[in-house]
Amino acid sequence: MYRKGKQFSKIWMLPCFAAVFVTGVFGQSDPPRPQSHPLPVDRSKRPPYTKKFPAIYIRERSTNEKSIAVDPNVEMKICVLEGKLKINGWARDEVRVFVKNGSSITLKVLEKNAAGKPVWLRVTGSTGPGDQPSPRTDCLSGENIELDVPMRASLNLEGRVTETTVDSVKKVAVKNIGGNIFLHNITGGITASTYEGDVTVENSGGQISLVSSTGNIVAFEVSPGQIGDIFRAKTSNGAISLQRVDHRQIEANSISGSVLFNGKFLSGGLYNFKTSNGSIRMTLPVESSFQIIASYGFGSFNSDIPLKTILENVTSGGKSLHGMIGAGDATLNLTTNSGSIGIKKQ
Repeated sequence: MYRKGKQFSKIWMLPCFAAVFVTGVFGQSDPPRPQSHPLPVDRSKRPPYTKKFPAIYIRERSTNEKSIAVDPNVEMKICVLEGKLKINGWARDEVRVFVKNGSSITLKVLEKNAAGKPVWLRVTGSTGPGDQPSPRTDCLSGENIELDVPMRASLNLEGRVTETTVDSVKKVAVKNIGGNIFLHNITGGITASTYEGDVTVENSGGQISLVSSTGNIVAFEVSPGQIGDIFRAKTSNGAISLQRVDHRQIEANSISGSVLFNGKFLSGGLYNFKTSNGSIRMTLPVESSFQIIASYGFGSFNSDIPLKTILENVTSGGKSLHGMIGAGDATLNLTTNSGSIGIKKQ
């Protein structure tokens, strides 16, 4: 019994010695560490960054200008990260690029003609700080970006947040994430789209496609460049206003907004105007000649020009009308789900 009790007391005392050992070891205070002093940092050499896109740096914020002689029919590709972009056509076989308070300028020749003049040119900016920028960008950026290009130039523009104005060139393709687009005196066709902004086209020709996700579309004094050119306009949340658009085929579609047309319909033309939630207003000459197929859901239809009704349906699911004005030389399709349709005299 004594030996068993002695063994039991030894077993009981082992945890006590372990607890004392742990407390002694971990309870000791750490030896004092030498104080470290961080090296001074020169923040003045850090490149500034854009507020809207903080991951992309601009190496310089200065005023720069460059120019190059080119073929009069030069094709150009330009990318703008941020800024106010203005491009103007002039009577010189030369490209001039000016950037105020922004990135540097690089004119990269991609192809030359037999005379050695550039026929394909890419305009780029700075690529970021250091030799290994991350992420990499070669887009222009600045407070104001201005280009003078030959009047017969064709432009391919891409932008993030830019207000883009182009005047007096042959052809334009422009795509913005955000910002308004203004196009004037474009003779050879337009493709323009912006995610958030308005699109305005004036005194231009050719095949035209205009798209805005959340903005209005306005076209004034627009005509085809050749037979078969189509005019298209589409916006998800905005109005479409067309005045004196002389294409023989027009498609205008708004999901949430009104569609307005002031002009004339050509013989053999096909015109489609549609809105899911808005009104449609046509202002036409009294001597107009077209067939009309109108679907106006739970809305209303009214025409100030005498209309011959061919077929009219009124049901619980909506209303539709097939009619004719004049000899019916053109075809007009009007569709609205919950708005009114009106035809007025010019």
